[in-house]
Amino acid sequence: MIQFNFNRFAKLARWSLTNDKKYHVKSLLQMFIVLVLLFVFFTINPNRIVMAQQSVGYQACAIGTVAIFLVGIVMGSSFMFYSMDGKHDKQALLLLPASNFEKFLMRYSSWMILVPLNLVAFLAADLVQYLVNVLMGHDYATFVSTTFVGMVSNIWNKMSEELRSGFVIVLTLVIVWMHSLYALGATFFRSHKYNWIPTTIIIILLVILQVVINSLMGNRSLEIQTETNKFIVNVVIVILLIVFNFWMSYRLFCRQQVIGKLVNL
Repeated sequence: MIQFNFNRFAKLARWSLTNDKKYHVKSLLQMFIVLVLLFVFFTINPNRIVMAQQSVGYQACAIGTVAIFLVGIVMGSSFMFYSMDGKHDKQALLLLPASNFEKFLMRYSSWMILVPLNLVAFLAADLVQYLVNVLMGHDYATFVSTTFVGMVSNIWNKMSEELRSGFVIVLTLVIVWMHSLYALGATFFRSHKYNWIPTTIIIILLVILQVVINSLMGNRSLEIQTETNKFIVNVVIVILLIVFNFWMSYRLFCRQQVIGKLVNL
């Protein structure tokens, strides 16, 4: 079978979206409720009379929202099987008339569908908290999204041009690298619901190991002529690790079984 056919993949996408509709609606409502509770807790407080104190609440909401979205993006790949419920869905996935590569792409992309849904939930929750604050007569009523844009603008303007480019590259690589590890964990561990737990433990151990190695090596690490060359080498290494993680995730996906061991080996 050809590894990728657009028409076949489109049919697979329609089938997956139809079967995952209930999961997507549930995820949208859960995110909406979580954000509304977060915004209500930090902004709707009758004791906050001073405007400066009220603005702190909105800043906390903005930071909390960023944290929620960032965790969702980093760990999103570990949720690729969350919409599947029970043995029947696993059997249906294996029996679909599509290649393993197409099935893997569709399962992986399931987390991407949640991103615009979460954005809709955020905008709706932001509107709810604004209307509630206005109706309660609070002097300081604004949108969390506006507060977030202002915070990002202030931080961005304080950075130098060189620091901006380096910060964006490093942050993007770290997020994508961790995301690829969660994708690998999603297909390595057989548990579809809790694969993110051992994956998170492994990431923490890797970070601790890296810190210990750096502290032990000290100045005896491999010297590179310039900081620019060192940065480029590190970027290339991380990109290769990301590609390897996704490749291994796909290879393990091809070994998926309805009934298997703790890990897919």
